[in-house]
Amino acid sequence: MADRPDGPWDPGLQIERTTLAWLRTTLAFIVGMLVLLRLVGHENLVAALIFAVLALPLGLAITWLVWRRHLTSERRLHARAPLPGGALPAAMTALAVLAGCTGLAYILFA
Repeated sequence: MADRPDGPWDPGLQIERTTLAWLRTTLAFIVGMLVLLRLVGHENLVAALIFAVLALPLGLAITWLVWRRHLTSERRLHARAPLPGGALPAAMTALAVLAGCTGLAYILFA
């Protein structure tokens, strides 16, 4: 069977597609946060600055986590080691909660 991979590595796992999906999700959250920050900034500049100080570094950290997860996943699949943990989904959840809080602040301050 020449079509079967030798070991757990399977090019059909599409690590690149997963990485791009994480990057698209991160970019969508960051752009959404920028729009929300602009809306909140019209009502309360201090609240907008607080959310910006929290959201933008978190977005950059998530982008770094995506690339680190991509490299780690590829190495671990070739080495037959366990895949990376859940730091990236946890960080993305934190960004989603922050986006929800920003939207709630806009509703409350408007």
